Amino acid sequence: MLTYILKDLRQKVEGMQASAVVSKEGLIVASDLSEGISEMHLAAMSAILLSTSENLLVELKKGSLDVCIVQGNEGDRFVIMDAGLDFILVAILGNFTRMDIAFTEMRNSARRISETET
Repeated sequence: MLTYILKDLRQKVEGMQASAVVSKEGLIVASDLSEGISEMHLAAMSAILLSTSENLLVELKKGSLDVCIVQGNEGDRFVIMDAGLDFILVAILGNFTRMDIAFTEMRNSARRISETET
């Protein structure tokens, strides 16, 4: 089911290079990755970024994490989005990906992922 959600997401978002469902502990749960992307590294780095971002928000008293975006100097974006109690949705978006479409579809996918937890 989760792999289907990720493949559906990639079809709906032009320029999406990869996506994954990662546990908040840093374990890969499902993925739709491009060749050359390591599941293990992506999951581990996502969990580290999630933890660091959450700690920053707590320290600054700015609420809880909704979305974390890292953009490289070539324009590609790495996006982490909360997807329920146990999971995060991770996506790598190309330079020309429309962020409005990507966010809308990622939020829909994150909701569907969180519904699989129950």
